[in-house]
Amino acid sequence: MIDLDRDLAKASALAQAGKTKPALALLERVVAAAPNALAARYALALTLLTSGRYSEALPHLDRILAIEPTNPAALYSKARGLMALDRAEEALPLLRPLAEAGDADSLLAIGNALRSLNRMSAAAEAYRTLIRRAPGHLGGHVNLGLLLVASAPDAAIPALEDSVRRHPGVGELHALLGQALLRQNRFEEATVTLSRALELDPRLLPAKGHLLRACRETADWDREEALFAEIRAGLDRPAPGRLAISTQDALFYPFDGTELRKIAAAEAAFRVPGRPRPVARPRIAANPPPLTVAYLSPDFRDHATMHLAGDLFAHHDRSRVKVIAASVGPDDGSDWRQRVVANSDLFLDFNTLSDRSAAQRLADEGVNILVDMSVYTRHARPGLVALRPAPVQIAWLGLAASSSAPWIDYAIVDPVLVPPAHRNHFSEALISLAHGYQPNLAWEPVRAPPPRSDLGLPEDGVVFCSFNGHRKLDRATFSLWMEILAAVPGSVLWQLAPPPLARTRLEQAASRAGIAPDRLIWAPRLPRPEHLKRLPAADLFLDALVCGAHTTAADSVRMGVPLLTCAGSRLASRVAASLLSAIGLPELIASSPQEMLDLAVGLGLDSPRRTDLRSRLAALLPQAALFDPKRFAADLETAYQQVWARAAAGKPARDIALT
Repeated sequence: MIDLDRDLAKASALAQAGKTKPALALLERVVAAAPNALAARYALALTLLTSGRYSEALPHLDRILAIEPTNPAALYSKARGLMALDRAEEALPLLRPLAEAGDADSLLAIGNALRSLNRMSAAAEAYRTLIRRAPGHLGGHVNLGLLLVASAPDAAIPALEDSVRRHPGVGELHALLGQALLRQNRFEEATVTLSRALELDPRLLPAKGHLLRACRETADWDREEALFAEIRAGLDRPAPGRLAISTQDALFYPFDGTELRKIAAAEAAFRVPGRPRPVARPRIAANPPPLTVAYLSPDFRDHATMHLAGDLFAHHDRSRVKVIAASVGPDDGSDWRQRVVANSDLFLDFNTLSDRSAAQRLADEGVNILVDMSVYTRHARPGLVALRPAPVQIAWLGLAASSSAPWIDYAIVDPVLVPPAHRNHFSEALISLAHGYQPNLAWEPVRAPPPRSDLGLPEDGVVFCSFNGHRKLDRATFSLWMEILAAVPGSVLWQLAPPPLARTRLEQAASRAGIAPDRLIWAPRLPRPEHLKRLPAADLFLDALVCGAHTTAADSVRMGVPLLTCAGSRLASRVAASLLSAIGLPELIASSPQEMLDLAVGLGLDSPRRTDLRSRLAALLPQAALFDPKRFAADLETAYQQVWARAAAGKPARDIALT
C-alpha cells in the first residue's frame, strides 16, 4: 500500500542523500500503483533528469503534459531534457510561453538553447532581454559575457563592465571582463581585472590561465613563473567543468608532452561533455573513385593557416580526392578566402549552423575523411567533429599537440616533429609524412629588401631577428638572445614591437644583461607582403626555445634568411627543426640552448661563413620539397588512401609512415 505524501518525502530524502537508485525504485513503484499521480510522476522525471537519464524522463513529462498541457514545471523540465539530448530546436517552443509569462529561468534557457544552435545574435538578445527584465539575474550577465567573449570581444567589454558595476563582488564577471580585455590586446587592464577576479574567488581556474597569458604579454616573468608553477601543480587535480588552461595556451609554457596530452584530454572533456549521439552516415563505398576529403577550419581567411596551406587545394589530384572546404569561422572577404572557395570542389559555410546540422551536412555529402585543421584553436568546433560526420577523422596543422580526443583517429606529423621517443605524447595514431608535415605556398624568387636604413637597422653589424609573437618570448629565450648579443659586438636584435609595458620591461632586462636598449630594434607590424619584403634584411633568425616559430619559420626560410633553432622535447618546439631538415640544413638545429648559443655566436663572428650559408640556402630553395605544394598534396593523398583502406576493411587506426 502506498502513502503518496510519505513516499514522495522519502524519495526526496534519498535523492538528496545521493541514493539515487533506491529513490528511483521507490518512485517507480509509486507511479506504477498510481499512474495519474502527477506529483509522483514529476518527481520520477526530475530524478531521472538529475541522473542524466534524459530519454527515460521524457515519456513521463509527456504523460503529465497530456493531462496538463500548460504545466510550467513539466514544460521547463522537458525543455531541459531535450537540450541535454542535443534537441534544442524542439525545446524552444516549450520555453517561449514560459518566458512570455515572465519566467526568468526560461528566458535564460532560451538563450542557452539558441547558443547551442550557434544562433549567437538571437542568443545575445535573449540574455539582454533577461537582464532588462531582471537586472539582478546573475545567469543572464554571466551567459551574455561568455557568449560575447567568444564571438564578439569588442562588444563584450562594455557589456561586462556594466555587469561588473551591477555585481562588483562576483569574481566570474571580473574574470570574463579580463578575458575580453585580453582578446582585445589590452593587457595591462586585463592583468588588473583578472587579479581582482582571483582576489574575489581564488577557485577561478580559467582566470589563472588568462592571467598567465597577460603576464607573458607584458613580460612580467616573475609573476608568470609563479602562476605557471601553480597551474602545473594542479594538473593532477582537475576540477570538473573548469579548465585552468587551454591546450593552445599551454603550448607557450614549458609543459612537457605528457602534461600537454593531459591538458588536451581535460579540454576534450570540457568542450564535449558526455558522449554525443553521432549523426547518421550513409553507407559509403569501400573503394570510391576519388575519396571525398573535407577540410574543416575557422581560418579560411587572412590567417597563418592559409599563409601555409593556401595552395594546397588547387594542387590536389581530382582523380584521387574530391575536396570539400568547410568553414566554421568568419568571412573576411580576403583573397585568401576567395582562393579556398575557388579551389575547392564544394565550399560550405557553417558559421551560422549548429554543430549537429553542420555535421549532418558533411555526413550527407558522403565524406570519407574529415581533416580538422584547428581542433581547439579560436572558433574551432570540436562539438561538430565529435558527432563523427566521417568514418576517418584526422587532426592536422592548427594545434601543435595531441588532441587527446576520442573522436580524432589520426594526427599528421613527420619523423623530426615526433621522433619515436615522443610517441607517447599522442593519443592518436600518427601519419608521418617523409617531407615534413607543414604545407607551404609555392616558392618565388626573393627580391632585394629595402635599405637597412629605411628599416631602422644599422648598415653595419649583424642583424639577428625573431618575428615570433611576444607570447613566445619567455625569460630563458630572452636571456639566451642577450648572451648572443653580448658575444657578437655591434649586433642587434630585430623584433616585432611589443606593447609599451612589455617594451619597457624587455629593455630593462636587456640593460641588466649588459646590453644597451638601443640594440633592440622594434619593427612595426606590417601586412604580410610588406613584412616578407623586409625580412631578407636580417642575417639570422633566432628561434624561441619553448614554443618555436611555425609560420614565421617558414617565412624566414622562404625569404632566404637562415634560421637557428633548438629542437625541444615536444612538437611545438620542433617545427623549425622539421623545416630545416626538409630544406636540407640540419646543421642549423641545436640540441641544447648552449649549442644554439655557440652556433649563433660562431656565425655572428664569421661573415664569410654567413655568406656561404645564405648562398647554400638560396641554392636549395627553388627545388625544395618544402615549397612544392603539388608534391605535398600527393603525399597527403597517399596517406589518405592508406588510412581509408584500413577503415574500409574494418581495421582500427594505426601508425603509418610514408617514405
